[in-house]
Amino acid sequence: MVNTVFSLAIYIIAIYVAWWALLPVKWDKVLNQVRSPQAAVLRVLVAVVFGSLIAQFFLEYIRLAQALAPIQ
Repeated sequence: MVNTVFSLAIYIIAIYVAWWALLPVKWDKVLNQVRSPQAAVLRVLVAVVFGSLIAQFFLEYIRLAQALAPIQ
């Protein structure tokens, strides 16, 4: 239970960090209609994809570090 809540928290934090990091992107250089609903969905999807990758990296790093702990 605690592990699941911890993982969910890591995912939410990572998605928020990805969203924050994408804020300065000049979307008008990439998209024709920046204010359209499709553009908003695209920004959310990009943040979720990057956030998920970041969260997976940290969770895997923690898992591997815990697996190495008994070796010491």
